[in-house]
Amino acid sequence: MGFFLAVFAGGIDQVDLFSAGRVGLVVGVTASIVIFTYGAVSRMLGYEKAQPVDRKDTLESLRSILHPVELQAVSNNIPWSVGRHVTNSAGTPTIDLHEIDIRGADTIVKILLQNRDDLGRVRLIIGSGRGSDSGGVDNTVAEHVTSRLRRSSSSHGWQYIEKRSNIMLRPMGRPPSKAEWIRRFVIGVIPIAGSLAFAFRDLAGSASGASERGFVFGLIIGLLVTSMMASHRDRTG
Repeated sequence: MGFFLAVFAGGIDQVDLFSAGRVGLVVGVTASIVIFTYGAVSRMLGYEKAQPVDRKDTLESLRSILHPVELQAVSNNIPWSVGRHVTNSAGTPTIDLHEIDIRGADTIVKILLQNRDDLGRVRLIIGSGRGSDSGGVDNTVAEHVTSRLRRSSSSHGWQYIEKRSNIMLRPMGRPPSKAEWIRRFVIGVIPIAGSLAFAFRDLAGSASGASERGFVFGLIIGLLVTSMMASHRDRTG
């Protein structure tokens, strides 16, 4: 790919195959080193992550902490229960807000925020979407829940994703510890920053000072890329 780009960039009337081949080789080797290093670090990140989350245990835990909402609903003759309204949908614990009143919905939000550290990804059905056979959720309930979660989810480490019929609360992820960040950076900095620095040096041209500027530019880009890779968050759950 780099070979053809160099050919077309230099014009097809007078093709310098040697220069084009050199550019293609530099681009190919650099891309291979960066991709290989990224894959190696990604493999290492897989070992650093916690054991896979047991979705069944997560669902049972969510039902357990929401049991007070069911008791509250029963006392008010509201047909909402954790057995029917807290389910596992496509691998994600899902809370259906159909048939719940605003008091119960508010309690659900409070419980979710209080138990954030024990929960991973959670979906709340706020409309006539997937996972519900009944009609739409009461507008007052839906607006109250979306308003509260929109304001509070970020401060509790959740990414708030709202769709037409549901809200997804996705963990922002655990930032790497200082030791993890340094280990990842040390592994990636030499191959990534080094290859990009030499690649930009070779591609900078023959003008006076171009090679040095290209080297410095590539080194800076390499350090930034390595830092971003080392800052990867664990989104387990």
